[in-house]
Amino acid sequence: MNTPPTELDNLWRRAADCVAAGDYTQAVVTYRTIAERYPDDPMGWFALSSAARAGGDFRLAVEHARTAALVMREHQRFGGVEALAQHLQGLGETRFATHIIERAGWSVSSAHPDLAARLAQTLGQADRHADALQILDLALTRHRPTAQLHYMRAVTLRHLGRGAEATAEFERCLALAPEHAAAMLMLAGHDVHADAAGQLARIRAALARNDLEPLQRAMVDYALFIHLDAAGDPTAAWAALAEGMQLKRATLHWNPADEQAMFAAVTELCDADFVGHAAGNGTGSHTPVFVLGLPRSGTTVLERLLANHSRVASAGELNDFQHQLCWEANIATSEPADPRLLAAAPAMDFAALGHGYLQRTEWRRGGASHLIDKFPRNFLHAGLIHRALPQAKLICLVRDPLDSCLSNLKELFAGEFYPYSYDPLEAAAHIVRFHRLLAHWHSVMPGAVLTVRYEDLVRDPSGVMRGVLAHCDLPFEAACADLGHNTAPSATASSSQVRQTLHTRSIGAWRRHAQPLAAAERVLREQLPATAFTAD
Repeated sequence: MNTPPTELDNLWRRAADCVAAGDYTQAVVTYRTIAERYPDDPMGWFALSSAARAGGDFRLAVEHARTAALVMREHQRFGGVEALAQHLQGLGETRFATHIIERAGWSVSSAHPDLAARLAQTLGQADRHADALQILDLALTRHRPTAQLHYMRAVTLRHLGRGAEATAEFERCLALAPEHAAAMLMLAGHDVHADAAGQLARIRAALARNDLEPLQRAMVDYALFIHLDAAGDPTAAWAALAEGMQLKRATLHWNPADEQAMFAAVTELCDADFVGHAAGNGTGSHTPVFVLGLPRSGTTVLERLLANHSRVASAGELNDFQHQLCWEANIATSEPADPRLLAAAPAMDFAALGHGYLQRTEWRRGGASHLIDKFPRNFLHAGLIHRALPQAKLICLVRDPLDSCLSNLKELFAGEFYPYSYDPLEAAAHIVRFHRLLAHWHSVMPGAVLTVRYEDLVRDPSGVMRGVLAHCDLPFEAACADLGHNTAPSATASSSQVRQTLHTRSIGAWRRHAQPLAAAERVLREQLPATAFTAD
């Protein structure tokens, strides 16, 4: 006999129908009814927050996500903790996200291997890699090993700099699931020489199958590229990369014309008059240091050298300035320089924006006077950052445009990040936009942005870092020229490479693939000044 639906069942169904229809206003009303009638259930508040975010109301989404976390903690109802923690993280509420994971307790967190893996992923995104490893280790003592547990453990060990252990964990993952595409790609990027023949055989066996989903096949194509490129076969390597890029590009809903319009809108908004109206007196609890640049251009190297200074802490790749912009404008968006944010900017309280950012990041600095924020997409916000935080130090890494082009093309980024990087001509057009916007920043904010060339940094780290530290009003310390001095975790795409000593081997790497990059080279050389390129 079927049990008739309760009033609560009907409310949940009605709210779900509203979400499916895109009526987020009514969905918020219905979820609010659920949350207020059943205030001890965190899932009602969570659903209310999710609907508010989908409807574009950032402040309401944050308010009710926090309430969901507090209710979950107070009533010890930790079902769905992994989804709520990830939601909080996406709203920039990292402390709430990690807090509810802690309160759930390791025993609850490891109740199911998939749950443990998801919680470890969230902790890793919060740079809590040691805690992520603790959850994974406990889960592996309580459950039969799964490929995903070993995969997440390998990724975590890699971030912690425990390279040999990470290699072994990737192999354990692949022993359980030889078709695990992400593990093949990560292992190739992490340690291409570990049983290279075995890795390559596994990759070719995966590519011979016909049941791989497009993104899985793309991962395996990129893994094949890494191996063939390392083996000195650039022609075959590029063929693998070209297929992977094409597969990934087909999944992206991205229009280069929209990006061009966005760069133009940023340039138009942030003229000298706009950025020159500094908010307040430019003081605060700490000095933010924004390390900007294209991805894979050397920003992580600079960050880790700078973080060796006794007065500097690093927060890694934060999205906190974006989140504070969303808070001030009350617009929920994950897109940098979203047209709605740019439209709201002229009426924005920039003193409140700067103060909010400092409050948002205060807990990360410890006792340091300077805190590094290394999110590459902050480059688009440089003018807004300068107006809201005139005391902030802005440092932009630049690399030979052709080396930048190759380094972006050969990286399979997560999700929708850096969508230009799957076609040589689209990547070249983006790099041109980047250099032109950098020239604009120098024009409207003279002296505010220090440009550092990657090639100079790796050839003369001591000399370059003296200039970087002077720009940050910090005295020189010898450790800032020694990359090996920094043993802190790194969760960027280059987390394996930054464990090496500084070298110049990557300079001119694009020449190995000069033929397939010929059209991109023409665009770059025609549209950028000769000084942008490295003299050979």
